[in-house]
Amino acid sequence: MRLWLDDVLVALNGGRNPAYQEEDGQRMMKKEEITVRVALDRGKAKVTMWTCDLSYDYVKINADHRS
Repeated sequence: MRLWLDDVLVALNGGRNPAYQEEDGQRMMKKEEITVRVALDRGKAKVTMWTCDLSYDYVKINADHRS
């Protein structure tokens, strides 16, 4: 398994990429939009998924609606 935040390879072979630098991850997380790409290396299937804002305020607002 490999995981990227935009062009930063964070995970490699199911674990932390030895070349990953925390500063690169922090730089990605400051962006308004991030592409998260996962390669499972288990075939040729592809999927695209869009998600929304999961900021602190978003979670807090929606937590108030719990039943």
